[in-house]
Amino acid sequence: MKIKVHMNGQAYEVLVEKNGGDYRVTFEDTTFKVVHKEGGLTINGEFVPLKLEGSLEEGTTIQIDNRTVQTKVEPVLELEKAGESYSEEEESGPSHKDSQNTITAPMPGKVVSIKVKVGEEVNPNTLVLVLEAMKMENEILAGMSGKIKEIKVRPGEAIEGGKIMAVIE
Repeated sequence: MKIKVHMNGQAYEVLVEKNGGDYRVTFEDTTFKVVHKEGGLTINGEFVPLKLEGSLEEGTTIQIDNRTVQTKVEPVLELEKAGESYSEEEESGPSHKDSQNTITAPMPGKVVSIKVKVGEEVNPNTLVLVLEAMKMENEILAGMSGKIKEIKVRPGEAIEGGKIMAVIE
């Protein structure tokens, strides 16, 4: 899962993958083996004592040795590939099973705004739309280069998780 970590006013994207009893954390092309232990973390075999105060989602203070860092964590929503079996009822439209790529809603929510137009060229990480879910605005990004073929939602529309919101060709 990709997360965005805000630390002392800076934002960083981090990939976190569960690997048995530990985690693989990738940051700026470097992967670390991380194990949570009482009183801190073991990172690549080295114990790092730390103290957390607060909630990672709402904001927390991390104390490492004599340093204090303000941190907040949020999920990064990504493009999902078509090619999985969708029924026409699920798609509310024509079938897109022919290796086109779709952007699907990762969770139920309300479409706040659409940032692209049909026919517009997009690149990976282009902001496509904003989806409000659980009182948070989530930026939905393209995960590939291509042209917006179809937009299947409207601003203000309440949608279910898994609904196809846009098609990229």
